[in-house]
Amino acid sequence: MAEDLRRIFLVLGISVRRYAARKHLDASTVTRYLNGRVPPWDFVAGLVTDVQEVQAPLTPEAEAALRDLHRSALKSNRHNSDVQELQDRLAEADQEVRRITTRERALAETLVDRENRLARVRGLCRNMEAQMEEQSLTHRAQVELWQGEHVRLEEECGDLQEQVIYLQEALTVTRAELIAAEDRCHRLEARLDTLQDLGEQRTEGVETPSIMAMLEEADRRSSVPELVRAVGYLEQRTRQAIASELVRSASQSRTVEDVAGLLSGLRQAGFDAHAQAALPAMVMVRSVDDTSALARELLRAELEEYVLVLVQASVKFHQPEDMAAFALALHRAGLCEHAESLLAAAAVTRPVTDVVTVVAFAGEELDAAVRAALSAAGAQRGVADLVSLSLALRGSYVDGYADTVQMAAAAGRSASDVAEFIRLLGQHGLTRDAETVFDRTQDRSVGHLLPLVLALRDDRVWAVLSRVSVSRSSDEIAALISELYMTGRHQLSTNLLLQRVNSGSPQQIRELVTSLDVLTPGSESVLRAAVRTLSPEHAAQLLLRMESCELDAQSETVFRATVHDELIGHAGQFLAALVRDGSRYGDADVLRRYAEELPMPALAPLMLAIESASLAGHLDSVIESCCTSCPAIDIVMLAKRLAAENLLVMRADGVLQRLLDQTVRSRPVADLAALVAALYSAGLDKYAERLTGKAQDTHGRRFRERLTTELTKHEQRVMSRAFWRPLPEPLRRNRRG
Repeated sequence: MAEDLRRIFLVLGISVRRYAARKHLDASTVTRYLNGRVPPWDFVAGLVTDVQEVQAPLTPEAEAALRDLHRSALKSNRHNSDVQELQDRLAEADQEVRRITTRERALAETLVDRENRLARVRGLCRNMEAQMEEQSLTHRAQVELWQGEHVRLEEECGDLQEQVIYLQEALTVTRAELIAAEDRCHRLEARLDTLQDLGEQRTEGVETPSIMAMLEEADRRSSVPELVRAVGYLEQRTRQAIASELVRSASQSRTVEDVAGLLSGLRQAGFDAHAQAALPAMVMVRSVDDTSALARELLRAELEEYVLVLVQASVKFHQPEDMAAFALALHRAGLCEHAESLLAAAAVTRPVTDVVTVVAFAGEELDAAVRAALSAAGAQRGVADLVSLSLALRGSYVDGYADTVQMAAAAGRSASDVAEFIRLLGQHGLTRDAETVFDRTQDRSVGHLLPLVLALRDDRVWAVLSRVSVSRSSDEIAALISELYMTGRHQLSTNLLLQRVNSGSPQQIRELVTSLDVLTPGSESVLRAAVRTLSPEHAAQLLLRMESCELDAQSETVFRATVHDELIGHAGQFLAALVRDGSRYGDADVLRRYAEELPMPALAPLMLAIESASLAGHLDSVIESCCTSCPAIDIVMLAKRLAAENLLVMRADGVLQRLLDQTVRSRPVADLAALVAALYSAGLDKYAERLTGKAQDTHGRRFRERLTTELTKHEQRVMSRAFWRPLPEPLRRNRRG
């Protein structure tokens, strides 16, 4: 130790007294340190630092060797050794205190900064809340103001509407008075002309009819041609309102034949608007028999559009029993389509109570038309109305008609409407009806089943998928599986796939896979998604089923997706099930070939899975194939990956035990020594020592000598020239950097 200190001191090039003054020490003390007394490490460290300032710094190996030499010198004096050890511990504790103090200061500063930022953010939040509250109050006041203005405008609109109605009536009366006054003027002018011509004036042609006379005599004596001419005269005089009133008056009092003739004449004369305007008033005034008779006459005159106007007016104005009577009359008159249209329009637009009354009065003669009408109601009315209609029909003991409504809804409504209909039926106690609708709607196309599955609840969803798996073709099932997968319903697509695989024949399963490969995303993606949600037993059953159907690509997909699972226990149970059930993927050779394709770090989960499945022979086969001839660095990477398993320490330890045993048996002594050194370098001292013990037991002294050589071949001796030789300039620059 003294010799090394003297050699280092000589590098400074100064005297002992000068160095003692520099360090505030006694010169005799420094002399004793250089002559053999063991100095404290602080003196040695200070001397090394001073040398580094003058010349090149010592290498880390040289400094470490000097510290070891110092400790060895201290051991010669027990007291000094204990003191130095305590000093070292005190220095380490002091360094730890400084480090913790620095970290405490940094954390305190960070805490103050975060508290300040928190205070600022809270202030901003309070300001924003105040602004939002202020804006909310402002907007609320504006909304109340505009609501008041809206109410005022609504009231003003109501007043103006009443005024408009009053003024329209006054205008109509005034126009009638104007027509009467003009007519009187015409008569007076005619009399004046007669007096001036000595009363011998003759009229040429047909006399001009009096407007008031026409209105008074229209219902009594005018013929149909005269009525048509009167309407034409009023049209020429721009008296359309009077013309329409004339037609309505005539249609309400004349016989059905005259009314039909009048309407036909008006149609031929181009006054179709007056004819159609008169029909609703006639429906309201005249009896059902007259209305049905008029419908027959109009159809005979090829005026079918007028018949439709009568039907529309009946739906709008007739009482339910009158509608039923009118529909029956139309049916008996051979106008079955019109009767059906009347009942269908009533079933869709009239209130539920009116629809039930119409059904009650229709009778058995109109059974087919009533069912068609109720089918239209089931396809078009709101879901809540359909529930009310079902309840009312059940209450009226016409269950067959209630079934008709429900079957129409199940067969024609959207999936969301059907799901809501089923739910409301169940809520109102119509459980059997709900099940019937649910059963009927499943007979529709796959395009309906997908939104139906998305709209229903879980218990009914599984029922739909179960029925699809046994009743639909492979193409339809594949389409539904693909759509469920693309919409993110992986669990549902998996369930449908498994049900088909478990219940179908090998031919059907092959057809299903073929259909899936044609569609997006293909069978591989669907199977991978299925494996992620399956238990190990079910995944093994799926692979076995694929094997039995000779679907090798799909079997490989299931195997790889499951073995790659991050849950090692899951993969282990899967492998154990394959071995138990006799799958070829449970053979040691298959696992060995699969392991050879994996990179070394990815081999660790597979080994742990095999270990968890208690497949010792399979594990030995994989280790022998992958680890006997690979580089030592690969073994180290694998060991490091296994050692990182915190949750599977026992299983990882068992795998490493087998790995080390196989390594000792199969590798030469040089490789074993290099592997031990690599394990030490990687920080895996536990496994390095374990490998060392096994190798010594097997190879003895030859391994120990080789290991010593391997571990010390890069060490520098303290007394060697290379130990004290300055580092090359590039290395010194790198070390300073």
